[in-house]
Amino acid sequence: MGKGFAMTVACQLVLCLTPLLGSVGPDEAVSSGRKALRPWGGYPWYDSSADGVRPVDLSEPWWANLQGPSWNLGLGTGWLRPLAWAVLIVALAVLAYLMMRWYRKRLAATAGLDAGAGDLDDLAAQGRRGEALPLPADRAQGDFLDEARRLYAAGRYAEAILYLFGYQLIQLDRHRRILLTKGKTNRQYLREIGQAGPLKRLVEMTMVAFEDVFFGHRTIDRARFESCWLRLPEFEALVREGAV
Repeated sequence: MGKGFAMTVACQLVLCLTPLLGSVGPDEAVSSGRKALRPWGGYPWYDSSADGVRPVDLSEPWWANLQGPSWNLGLGTGWLRPLAWAVLIVALAVLAYLMMRWYRKRLAATAGLDAGAGDLDDLAAQGRRGEALPLPADRAQGDFLDEARRLYAAGRYAEAILYLFGYQLIQLDRHRRILLTKGKTNRQYLREIGQAGPLKRLVEMTMVAFEDVFFGHRTIDRARFESCWLRLPEFEALVREGAV
């Protein structure tokens, strides 16, 4: 490699000097070439004593022996390596799914109750709540709060209380205060809320009015409905703050 490099350099020098030497005789050409190379005597490829080219031993560059990054990661060799990679990829995918699921639950648990914010839950959760609500299937859908407001404005207080209680149960479930499940009773939901407190008393007041209408087939007047309806902002604040 060293000799080849030296010969290449010599050839290039000859090509460069040829135009200059073409118009002079042989002796003058040799003399002129020697003078041209004399300043270059410090270069390792030029032998000034012999007026010639000497071989130069070139060492390999420092980066030539560097190896690329190893991606083995102790995953074995042969047919075990693809299997190990497949297991690793599946494990990472499962971990990413679990983290996303946790994030969604965390987001839903801390979300506000603003009706314009939209429902942050997936369709499966909405379907579960619709089936678990103590309402007929044709009533257990849509926006409960808007429907309660519409019925209240129309003076249909008995129907309005059904939707108001349904709305409260949905919000309690969304904020992980209860778990709406088909077959549970309203008393079980009260126990899930926790010890006696402002939130539990508000829910119980609406629940009793609901049961009087839904199970007892009674009617309620405006005053009784408003006793529950006008405390809705307090209910929402208590659920948002996680108070019991």
